[in-house]
Amino acid sequence: IKVKVSSKNHQAGKMPSFYIVNFDDLSRTHRCNPLNPIFLEDMSDAYESAYVIMVNLNKTWTEKQGEFFTESAIIFTSACIWFLKLYKNGRYCTLPHLLELISTDYEALFPILISYDELTNYMRPFIGAWEGGAQDQLQGQIASAQLGISRITSPALYWVMSGNDFSLDINDPNDPKILCVGNNPLRQNIYAAALGLINFRLVARINRKYKQKCSVIIDELPTIYFRGIDTLIATARSNLISICLGFQDYSQIIRDYGDKQAKAIINTIGNLFSGQVTGETADALSRRFGQSVQAQQSASISDSGTSISLSSQMHNLIPASKISNLSQGQFVGSIVDNFNENIKLKTFNAQIVVDTEKIKRDTKNWTSIPVLANMVDEDGEDRLNEIVQENFSKIKREVEQIIKDETARIAADPLLCGLLVKKNEG
Repeated sequence: IKVKVSSKNHQAGKMPSFYIVNFDDLSRTHRCNPLNPIFLEDMSDAYESAYVIMVNLNKTWTEKQGEFFTESAIIFTSACIWFLKLYKNGRYCTLPHLLELISTDYEALFPILISYDELTNYMRPFIGAWEGGAQDQLQGQIASAQLGISRITSPALYWVMSGNDFSLDINDPNDPKILCVGNNPLRQNIYAAALGLINFRLVARINRKYKQKCSVIIDELPTIYFRGIDTLIATARSNLISICLGFQDYSQIIRDYGDKQAKAIINTIGNLFSGQVTGETADALSRRFGQSVQAQQSASISDSGTSISLSSQMHNLIPASKISNLSQGQFVGSIVDNFNENIKLKTFNAQIVVDTEKIKRDTKNWTSIPVLANMVDEDGEDRLNEIVQENFSKIKREVEQIIKDETARIAADPLLCGLLVKKNEG
């Protein structure tokens, strides 16, 4: 991976710091905790975070919000997030700790969650089944959360998501940042939950007034579920944020975001650039570019002579057939203008001229991303993998200790010890 050195932030007079999140090369990644307690102001933040995690693990849930088992898994995850926020002032409030907590035996976990007054309402859908001994129903309610999470637990993800090297407010005028977040097509189902959570929390931090200008550029958008992207597109301009989304076909967005949200994303976009696409996407683009009055001439030849008639009809500016047969470097699209900066020709069909020689000259000045985590010991041996594995085991031990300590607290409290009795009787 190579990156071009950024130019200076002239408005603020500060050079942006560069950060990267990379799950494949742990020596070249920073660590980020999108569940940092400072991001969780109330229970709604916990719910939104849980929704992002669960939908990225189960893409079909975008169309199932409100269904019993879908909502149960999200609410259960929300309660676990808020518990970690409350416990010891959020010391263990990270995604890896959350994954381990959700994987805990529910008979040990439920008394702990119910013992917190702030979680009582969230746990109410589970309390009746738990106290009534409806084990099958209870297991079904939380199984959706546990099954999805079992796919993404890995030492690499635990390492990256359990640290806190930088904050996500990349457009802070006093501390501007360039953040590069990388996915892996071969592991996108594993990384999607973590990346989706980072993106969601980042947008919540940057989409505010009185911040530095910034840009959010997302390539291959369908590989992650980006909660709130439609709202961001609609409101970002007023907060000096530009959005650039890249994807192959409309059908990908509809498949992974659901029909309603896909339409909101596609219809809210202002500037649109497209290369060759086919089928429904080409038809949709052709309709979007509109129609114009075009003259037609027809000739009729008969024994009595030739007659020519002229007429006018409405035709698509750029037919779908033309969009389906664009060559490499050819693009169609439409753009929007500003007040006092009117653009007469807002729709285009053009060849993009690429200065390949300039690109070659520029790339010679690019520098490789340096090693960010140097774990070589005095004997010259790289201990990174060992340290990452130890961090993985450490998080597991910490969650086990949380369960033990909380169970002991409940057992020692006369008002709460009945929760453990109910569990044992069940």
